Amino acid sequence: MAVSPGCKVRVLYDFEGDRPSGELAVYTDEILTVTRTDVGEGWWEGIGPDGSRGLFPEAYVELVEYPAPPFNDLHPIPSAPLHNQGSVDTADGWEDEWDDDETVSNYSGGDQESTVSSLPRRHTNSGMVRTGTVRKSMNRFSHFVKSGGEAYVIGTQQTDVKVPHNERVSIKEDGDRITWCNNPDPFTCEINSPEKKSKFKGMKSFIAYNITPSNTGVVVSRRYKHFDWLFGRLVEKYTSISVPPLPDKQITGRFGEEFVEKRRDKLQQWMNRICLHPVLSQSLVFKHFITCRDNEKEWKQGKRAAENDKLVGASFFMTVDCPPQRLELVQVENRMEQFGRFIKSTDESVRSIQDRGQVHCEKCQGSYRSEYKKIGSTFGSLSAAFAIDLDSQSSQQLTQALEHTAKTYDDIGELIAEQPKNDFLPLIEGLKEYSGMLSTYPDVLQVHKGTIGKVKECQRLKDEEKMEDSTFHEVCLRADTITNVSFAEMSHFHDQKVVDFKSMMQHFLQEQISYHQRVIQRLEESLKMYDNVQV
Repeated sequence: MAVSPGCKVRVLYDFEGDRPSGELAVYTDEILTVTRTDVGEGWWEGIGPDGSRGLFPEAYVELVEYPAPPFNDLHPIPSAPLHNQGSVDTADGWEDEWDDDETVSNYSGGDQESTVSSLPRRHTNSGMVRTGTVRKSMNRFSHFVKSGGEAYVIGTQQTDVKVPHNERVSIKEDGDRITWCNNPDPFTCEINSPEKKSKFKGMKSFIAYNITPSNTGVVVSRRYKHFDWLFGRLVEKYTSISVPPLPDKQITGRFGEEFVEKRRDKLQQWMNRICLHPVLSQSLVFKHFITCRDNEKEWKQGKRAAENDKLVGASFFMTVDCPPQRLELVQVENRMEQFGRFIKSTDESVRSIQDRGQVHCEKCQGSYRSEYKKIGSTFGSLSAAFAIDLDSQSSQQLTQALEHTAKTYDDIGELIAEQPKNDFLPLIEGLKEYSGMLSTYPDVLQVHKGTIGKVKECQRLKDEEKMEDSTFHEVCLRADTITNVSFAEMSHFHDQKVVDFKSMMQHFLQEQISYHQRVIQRLEESLKMYDNVQV
């Protein structure tokens, strides 16, 4: 719909916005005044009935001038994006006008960074209409429905799509676990040498990052917008795989040396995650991303192939080869419920450590540092007082020992202030990455939850003799495929969790030990000064 600033729009669905992030809380039938439509990522900015200003999803509103749909009171189905940072661009050139950090609002309702990170999927009251033997959900914002999961499970999805051999994905049983088959040719990618470049005779500038895959050794140059495009393709294709989010977009300071290096580091972390994933690392779109050099024709061909890929969303399940063993519905449901609780609890704990660590860092650079320096100052005052009247050698030695003690506590204050960059800050950064990955799992779990619900519905229809046994059997086989994919993804997360948290905690504790050893060393040096005092 053609909407410009100043237009009035009516709210179609309730949206409990996150006010600290600059979002509006809006409710059905409220009238909003649009102030910006160029925020990007499916968001607009507007003013609510109470005068508050903030962001709201474009797909949740309609122009008040729009007539009501005929024959019923259902609103048009909105086209809300499924994930947060992915973008599909119709242009396909190497230097198309889809730019790095242009589609993000500088609006912020609080102290958080001014970025739009996600468009939530809201759930309206779900009506059901019967189509054949299986009821089809009309929940417009169900990730299960919009990804094609429902159509796949009940067998109404297009099935004549050919699956190339290089697109097939294998899952195996590993003891009592279900896991992805490993990448037979694992590799890494190194991102380095970020360079500021320009085009249009210097009118447009951007940062290019050099990527070197270990399996080819051939350097390719990519901008942030290319990473963003890749992210969007991966998110669309793999709805039951956790695709880690990209680092946030940025409006100002994009060319500052510190920002560029920090973004390079975060892009490296993101690239490491993709390379470690047995499925994502072997995807054709990722291979195109890391191997296509500065050949515009080749890039266009690969880009078009990825954007016209038929094996995306639920169609991806057609590419999966699973173990033949049937899975018990009750056991599957219990396992998924347990993993859901694990994700929720882990996310809360990770955020708690981040919050506590941030407070600790602030205290180290503030009150803790100040307290030790004050202690040093008091010992220094006593040393200065003794120095006024040095009537013997032993008195002079004592004064020197006190002076050394004062400096020791002053030094400890500085050590405390410097220590967070060695232990807590790296830990917090690692946990922030995990917070981002954990945030992707609700959609992954929702696909499987929808699958379980559809299987139960088909079970009832079979029991009522409204569905053939053979049809129900096919539904169960397709549901087992989704379950195997979910289980394999869960196993991958746990495997990476063990590696990552072992490394993070080892580094954290080693730095803590090193810090306390330095403090002990300085205290021992001061203690030895008193051994020289002759009594």
